Amino acid sequence: MPKVAIVGAGPVGLTCALLLSQQGISTVIYERNATTSTHPRGHVVNARSMEIFRSIGLEEPVRSVSLPADRNQGVAFLRRLAEPAVAVLRTRGVPERDEAHRAASPSLRASCPQDRLEPVLLRAAQSDPNIELRFSTEVRRVERDSEVVRLSGIGPDGDFEMTVPFVVGADGARSLVRQQAGIEMSGLGRIGRQIGIYFEADLWSLVEDRPYLLWWIYNTQTCGVLIALDGRHRWTYNFAFDEQKETAADFTPERCARVLREVIGIDGIDIKIHSILPWRMQARLADRMNNGPIFLAGDAAHPLPPTGGQGMNTGIADVHNLAWKLALVLRGLAPRALLDTYNSERRPIAQINIDQSVANAMKMAELGLSGMATSDSSMARSLDGDGREAAETHMRNVVPGLREHFDYLGQTFGPVYHSGALVSDGTAAPAFSVMDYAPDARPGHRAPHLWLEQDGQLISTIDILGHGQFTFFTTPECAEWRATFMQAIADRQLHGRAWTVGAGGDLNDPSGRFGALYGLPQGGAVLVRPDGYVAVRATATELGEGPPDILGGALDVALGQKPRRTSDQEAFLQKTGS
Repeated sequence: MPKVAIVGAGPVGLTCALLLSQQGISTVIYERNATTSTHPRGHVVNARSMEIFRSIGLEEPVRSVSLPADRNQGVAFLRRLAEPAVAVLRTRGVPERDEAHRAASPSLRASCPQDRLEPVLLRAAQSDPNIELRFSTEVRRVERDSEVVRLSGIGPDGDFEMTVPFVVGADGARSLVRQQAGIEMSGLGRIGRQIGIYFEADLWSLVEDRPYLLWWIYNTQTCGVLIALDGRHRWTYNFAFDEQKETAADFTPERCARVLREVIGIDGIDIKIHSILPWRMQARLADRMNNGPIFLAGDAAHPLPPTGGQGMNTGIADVHNLAWKLALVLRGLAPRALLDTYNSERRPIAQINIDQSVANAMKMAELGLSGMATSDSSMARSLDGDGREAAETHMRNVVPGLREHFDYLGQTFGPVYHSGALVSDGTAAPAFSVMDYAPDARPGHRAPHLWLEQDGQLISTIDILGHGQFTFFTTPECAEWRATFMQAIADRQLHGRAWTVGAGGDLNDPSGRFGALYGLPQGGAVLVRPDGYVAVRATATELGEGPPDILGGALDVALGQKPRRTSDQEAFLQKTGS
């Protein structure tokens, strides 16, 4: 019998099942559609999501079906594709930015259209004995019954009913799970009305020397964003329409073909339209991320504007935070109180991503570049009229200031968790920046990437972390602490690994940066949770000499339970404010 039911087989739901399976937890996924997405809706896979896919062995399969990196070099702003770009913002090939991305992670962001990403995840799920897939199955009721959840609905074999300990609703912005759980949403439910056209056309002659991911189009016939899916044949075009004057049904294939010819700008190119998808830009956040054993993830909890590409990535990070907590609670190794930290940790991050996505859209509008949020663009009128020269000058002047909209390394890795399951070390976090990332190993931060050496081979700290286990890094000065940590892990029947980093340790530090990067210049240790976030950091000077007696209490805090404190533990936890 599955222990977790997941409603929705999109990227978030499938990733959730794969992460739970990695820890031995069985799931059933219900999806009302007959198969995965055929329309390439989301496409941005940020570097943190790629790290998560890396942890389950799917980074390379995802990258293999993504837009090739050499065709994903920037963002162009222009009237029509057949014309010269007015302005270009390079997102690759800028040395200082490329270096910053490589320094932050062993993984790089990608553009993987949803109709290519989901089959990669699906194939992995289909080969996983812990995952049961039920397509063409609609969940109609989700009812909490004491400490379990009862689901019922209809599938290919008729009505069904199932009782499970936990449910994860990853069923999109119109989430039935959210509605049945009685969770309200707040925010902007309407930021325009949009159409997305997925089509094929060989546009190589127009883009061969311009390897850009996004093409923002501005002319009096249409304004929107053209997205390169494979760099040559596959494309989507998204644009706004005025729902006071027309409906989505007015955009027939014939009309959409005319729109695309205005986007391209020349005749004689064959266009094959695969699908036309109406959608609504919105920015809403669930008032809470769970109601008891019913959890929300992805668009079910926070539909975001696409300005910044944060939607799918926020959802993948949601389930990465949730999966290890569900696994420990289901095994009886952590109290249900640990699950309360899902809301306290993930909801503020979702709010940050919503706010920044809205800010991106607002900035585009203020600069006259809101080609996807409105059907009436003064920029388009100027570019097609007497004000063209001034409009082009304006565009060239303002586009460089949009970098954080399209290059957001700090937003990817910089957000910090705050909850009762983290042991503060009393230090202040660096200022948050959307574009720039300052690696930090304070509790609540993602443990920084650093290349270490094991048996003569380079290995990233990111590859050492996770896999359902707690990880303990010490410096050589504190190598004896490892035994204390492993005893605390054994006492709690947890999975854990301990590593000494530095000369003579398990892992060599060829750059000599581990101590400074992890905030341990004089020695010490960090405890990292299964999701790669630092739970505890302790320096040698604050703990004194000899194996510390505080690790068990600190580990209890990380598990969401009241620690069985000794006097040493009490002093340490009081000093750190935990």
